[in-house]
This record gives sequence, structure tokens and C-alpha cells, in this order.
Amino acid sequence: MRGRTADTFLIRVEGVPKSETAQEGSLEARTIAAHRAYVIALMAWERIVHRATCPICRSDDVSAEQQQSLCAAAEAEKERCRAVFRDLCDELGFVPTGHGVALPSEDQPCCPRSTDPRNDRSRSSPI
Repeated sequence: MRGRTADTFLIRVEGVPKSETAQEGSLEARTIAAHRAYVIALMAWERIVHRATCPICRSDDVSAEQQQSLCAAAEAEKERCRAVFRDLCDELGFVPTGHGVALPSEDQPCCPRSTDPRNDRSRSSPI
């Protein structure tokens, strides 16, 4: 999330919750931002791979070579973000948890259009 300057978290001091923030620009704040960037890149990569391989979502306007190139670029970005996050965690000495960084739930099917039988390209259409 760009534009956020700090992440709020709770700690307990003698049983009383206390709100603290990661200082803007601190190693912890940079690590949290890197975690967000990695999660976003991971979701983008999964979405691109799905669109390249799903018979329902695959675009006929994009060649196989273009799809492969898009997948490779998205994977490279995901791995770059993962490496930055890992290195910052190593420097910080722990993996920050919480802070609103998480993958979305998988309650919905990966392909929303796949639930509509009219979108199933594998079915032959009546003549």
C-alpha cells in the first residue's frame, strides 16, 4: 500500500494493549513494505500464469510467446521482491507479522468466469 507512512501494531505491557508504530523509513517499516510488495508480486504472478494457462481466461489475442514472456517477467519481479524481503528480514533479525499483509482468502474460485457454463470453451456449441 503506497502512501501509508507507518504500520500500527499492538504490544502488551503488563496486560494493557499499547499502540505503537513502525517509524517511517525504519528497517522494520521498510521490511513491512517489502513484504507487501512481495505479496502483491506473488498475486500478480499467479494471476498472469492463470490467464496464460486457463482455457477459459486465456486470451486468443496474445501469442504463446507473449504469454511466456509475461509469465517470465512476472516471476522475475516476484523473485526480486522475495529476495529484497528476505534480505531485510535477515537484517532485521525477525519476520514482522500482521500489519495487514496477507493473501486474500480462497473462498472464490480462481476463475470467476469458470462457474458460468456459457464460458466453457471445451463444450461444443449447438449447430
